[in-house]
Amino acid sequence: MKFLNGIFKTLAISTPLFMALPNIGSAQSASSQRSITPSDWSRYVNVDELSALMEQVPDIQIIDIRAEKYMPKGSIPGAIWMSFPNWQGPADRAGRMLTEAELETMIGSIGIDPDLPVVIHNQSGHIVQTGRAAIVYWVLKSAGFQNIAILEDGFKAWQAADLPTVDEPTILPATLVDLELQTDWWADPMDIFAVASGQIDGAILDARLDGQVRKSMETGEPLVSMPMAQYVPSSWFTNDLDADNLSAEAVQEFRERLEGRGLHLDDEMLISICQTGELSAVSWFYASEIVGIENVRYYPDALKGWSRDGGIMFGMDMSAGR
Repeated sequence: MKFLNGIFKTLAISTPLFMALPNIGSAQSASSQRSITPSDWSRYVNVDELSALMEQVPDIQIIDIRAEKYMPKGSIPGAIWMSFPNWQGPADRAGRMLTEAELETMIGSIGIDPDLPVVIHNQSGHIVQTGRAAIVYWVLKSAGFQNIAILEDGFKAWQAADLPTVDEPTILPATLVDLELQTDWWADPMDIFAVASGQIDGAILDARLDGQVRKSMETGEPLVSMPMAQYVPSSWFTNDLDADNLSAEAVQEFRERLEGRGLHLDDEMLISICQTGELSAVSWFYASEIVGIENVRYYPDALKGWSRDGGIMFGMDMSAGR
């Protein structure tokens, strides 16, 4: 708690978002700021791109979701810290989506402006850490934020590039925010039931990794999942698409690969699931935000919540992932 105590002692001294950055600050005129529109905003950036954005867009907001144990390593200048568990709901129901009021309170407490661009980062590019960044991305998108991005490979890549760091994250004054929660990218149990029972056209995609499948084969224990779930691991997305390979050609090739597995990308609901939520968030992020599939949804309760609530589990259809 020593680190946290040091942060909260500084609450009375509000730090401008980019005070620590050279040539960037509140004295810079509005005319010198780059205008960001959805058409030219990248949803997945590497450290060089983020560094350039920090120069070009002085009001960009960086959200650091790392665990407290990583904070002594330093922070990206201007980054605002709110660790990942805060974005997941109560400890006894970690997969539950925060309510509109809860989101307004939390986002307001760290001074984030929904009208300004946001880049989210975790500690590294490990797929689970990327998944946690994708969950925060999904939360912010559902809360109405427009220009959001994930930093590829996180703070570790920033350090490896020898880019500047500061000792502590930025603390902004709390503010009031008015959000309108959208559920367009959110699957609930009724959606699962409707797809599994054939009431609506769709597919349930299990994003767990190849290693979990191999373990199932080695032990002889069947890999169970939701009714009618298909195996489409999140590694498919991360292996084929990264921040340096998001060309239209690469995206189109990936769409064709998914369609080759019998998925109808433009006329059915695709629901991304996994055991605890991180891997399915990666798949949702790539499918929705990179590949551009409109009706793909994320199931925040994940299989852990589905089982806890008495949801029926079946042996998984492995054909889609082979």
